[in-house]
Amino acid sequence: MKKHNFSAGPCVLPQEVLEQASQAVLNFNNLDLSLIEISHRSKDFIAVMDKAQALVKELLDLPEGYSVMFLQGGASTQFLMTAMNLLKKDGKGAYISTGSWSKKAITEGKNLGSIDVIASSEDKNFNYIPKGYTCPEDADYLHFTSNNTIFGTQFHEFPEVSEGTVLASDMSSDIFSRKIDVS
Repeated sequence: MKKHNFSAGPCVLPQEVLEQASQAVLNFNNLDLSLIEISHRSKDFIAVMDKAQALVKELLDLPEGYSVMFLQGGASTQFLMTAMNLLKKDGKGAYISTGSWSKKAITEGKNLGSIDVIASSEDKNFNYIPKGYTCPEDADYLHFTSNNTIFGTQFHEFPEVSEGTVLASDMSSDIFSRKIDVS
């Protein structure tokens, strides 16, 4: 009998998916090379990336003009990249602190500039989503973690921001779990 892991993070995959993935690691498209051994510029690998991008666009129902990027480094690197790309010179980032992942994002943001924690649920060990806060109109961006698997809290509605403020979210644990208006 196959075991199933329902812990936060990993997921249960169908047997056919596991078999297809393992075959691609052994011999992809009968090339006598693994998917991880072929050039990232080869037509076979580009076809995999094109299909993956198309599937992400389909699952998120992305409007025209949006791109899908696959970036290395995981969430921790992206916390720094968010501030590096969105924090203007002499600007500020706004953050909502709802657990360990948002605290890591705040730490990385503070490494680059002015960060304002506009709401937090740390007072009750992150067991709720803060309400009644306002994002400063002069914030370059508002960062929040949409789903906190460690403490079991999730934003059911995304925070409001003023025009010109970018909404940035760590959605690594729930991005494909529901419909999202990415616009």
